[in-house]
Amino acid sequence: MPTVHTAIRAKMGSTPYYVTTMRVSDLVQIARPASEHEEWATTGLTERLQRELNSSRVRTEIAPYLANSPDRFFGALILLLDADEEPEFESFTELAKTLPKAYRSAMSRDSFGFLTIESGDRIILDGQHRFAALREVVIEKAVEGSHARDVGDDEVTIIIVPRISIQHTRKIFNKVNRYAKNTSRGDNILTSEDDGFAILTRRLADDDGPLAGRNHKGEALVNYKTNTIADRSVQLTTLSAAYETVRIIAEHYNMADDLNEKKTHVRPSDDVLDAGDEQVQGWWTTVLDGMPKLKYGRDNTKLLPELRAKDADYGLLFKPATHMVLFQALSQILKRNPNLTLEEAVERTYHADWKITSPLWRDVLINSAHNILTRKENYNLSADLLTYLVVGDKMTPNDTENLRLRVAAARGDDEGTFKLPEHLPR
Repeated sequence: MPTVHTAIRAKMGSTPYYVTTMRVSDLVQIARPASEHEEWATTGLTERLQRELNSSRVRTEIAPYLANSPDRFFGALILLLDADEEPEFESFTELAKTLPKAYRSAMSRDSFGFLTIESGDRIILDGQHRFAALREVVIEKAVEGSHARDVGDDEVTIIIVPRISIQHTRKIFNKVNRYAKNTSRGDNILTSEDDGFAILTRRLADDDGPLAGRNHKGEALVNYKTNTIADRSVQLTTLSAAYETVRIIAEHYNMADDLNEKKTHVRPSDDVLDAGDEQVQGWWTTVLDGMPKLKYGRDNTKLLPELRAKDADYGLLFKPATHMVLFQALSQILKRNPNLTLEEAVERTYHADWKITSPLWRDVLINSAHNILTRKENYNLSADLLTYLVVGDKMTPNDTENLRLRVAAARGDDEGTFKLPEHLPR
């Protein structure tokens, strides 16, 4: 079907291309993803893996975002024109001889005009998941949302690349995908305005939040650049770890679904955010007040390397992984014994042996080289062990025995002779 578009003509290297916009309702009718193109079905394994669609991601993440978000926005899609003939481009300067001199000067390269495409397949070369989500909302109408009916009228930017050869096309496809870089987790937490967990995490480290402020070097108290803290670091924790504590607190109060971007797809209401903020800031404040050594480290950043040392009495408390474990354990403790207050739970956990070299954590959270074991199962096992130390009397015999066997297995005790330590004092 012939189509005409206002476009900008350009060239990069040996590749000519055109930039235009299309209404979504038109785009989904004339284009298709590379995964549905017969010739691409015979390509090599690597290319097939690169172009295959993750249908679950389309249905559960991208399409609901489109259908529910009034602020939805996508970057440009790259569309391959797979045709035998070149599209016809007519510049404005050719069509409008009476243009004012200033306008003619601005368009001296004949870059602005009309692009006529007579025939050929329109194949989505980059942005297949976004395109599939648009089609899911507009054509399939498989996703409900307050803005689902509006998506068809949206305009998206399209970069049209004429096919030169299949080798040329595959090279473009490969490079576009190879050099695309996902934003880091820290960047996502810092910038997301729809993820309630991220918003509350930023509030923890902003303004008057319990993790706000800077260390003696002028750095933020919370490291947002990496997910780990070096032994010599003078930062207290990481943004990623703080984010996980927010999620744990939200789950504890059954608020997670209202804050989880993958569930809501839009920014939570101010009431939901304020309610979550009250709990999150309250928990962190209580933990810092109930663990004087941790608070001391926050307020005396120059001493953090010394406080974090493997032979320091509370060294483990200055590891971001421990913060996640601690908050998970506190949630479990309060659920095991609803009569306990958060303050009491924090006080009891503070009596645990927090030395990095303590036998308590060997092969559970700390390896033989005294480094953190970073697998999720280690975090879960550590939280369960800490829960047992505080409210083991509230656990069933089966739960206690299961925990004992899990710790024994983590330590390579095939015979299961390991014995759980005594409960912490009340």
